[in-house]
Amino acid sequence: MTLILSLADCWKLLNQAEPVQQDNCFDKFDITRKYAFGEGYHRQIQLRDCVNLDIYNCQDNKSVLVECPYRKHPIEFQFFVPVASKSQDIHFRSGEYFLSGSGMALESADFLQESFSIITVAIYINYQTFRSFAADPSGELPKNLQHLIRPFDQPTYERYGTITPAMLGVLQQILQCPYQDMTKRLYLEGKVWELAALMVDQEIQINQGCLEIKKLKPSEVERIYSAKEILLKHLDNPPSLIQLAQQVGLNDRKLNEGFRAVFGTTVFGYLHNYRLELAHNLLIQGQMNVTQVAHQVGYASPTSFYNAFRKKFGVSPKSCHG
Repeated sequence: MTLILSLADCWKLLNQAEPVQQDNCFDKFDITRKYAFGEGYHRQIQLRDCVNLDIYNCQDNKSVLVECPYRKHPIEFQFFVPVASKSQDIHFRSGEYFLSGSGMALESADFLQESFSIITVAIYINYQTFRSFAADPSGELPKNLQHLIRPFDQPTYERYGTITPAMLGVLQQILQCPYQDMTKRLYLEGKVWELAALMVDQEIQINQGCLEIKKLKPSEVERIYSAKEILLKHLDNPPSLIQLAQQVGLNDRKLNEGFRAVFGTTVFGYLHNYRLELAHNLLIQGQMNVTQVAHQVGYASPTSFYNAFRKKFGVSPKSCHG
């Protein structure tokens, strides 16, 4: 049975959950609570009054539908970090990010599906603070960024994108921050602005036409996401391109074109990148050795895994082992 909540009630439950101690952290600006809808935790880090960082490392044990009303909205960056799941169920947005400008967020509904494991890093920035960083000396934003800041009587600008290796590297540094007290606060805020810079750079490229985003029918996008879920559930033995296309009701050319439009790469380019990024994450966690990680992400040959990993990240898998 699906639990239906208003956004206000959802936040109330999250904020009323029992605080837990996380990594010997006693900083008042960094509060970790048990996740209200399943296993894991929700971490709230207030870097300053106008910059907030939320980290969710959780798995839902019930399906929850959150009804979101029209509301004033800050600048938001939300990253869905790839994570291994014991149940093999993978969050359909895994490996993506969500960008929202400021303005009026429209009425919507968010669905939290039972059994999905996910690490989400969410950043909220007051539009005036964002403007103070991104504007020129006269206070004006570049034309190709003005759509990110809209008055509260206009709908927010929103889009999804694929997490790049550079973004993933910064996200891992946030998740494994080694500092405490003021040093941690400075370090994390620096990483927040580093992510903002990577997002802004991509936004500028899109608006200059350097990154092409093709228009797809909603039904085609849905089938492309279905194909992605099938791929990620069969990392060790993925279907062929033609088999995958048949399973989701597209031809192989349309499927590859759709993956390029939505994820910025081909079907098996996406699978290759996902495997290696997941492997990087697993190695840093340190719970499996290199051979076990290679097998977990679908490499039959440790040598092939070593070569692919070194080519992508510039270092050996062993050097990343936690």
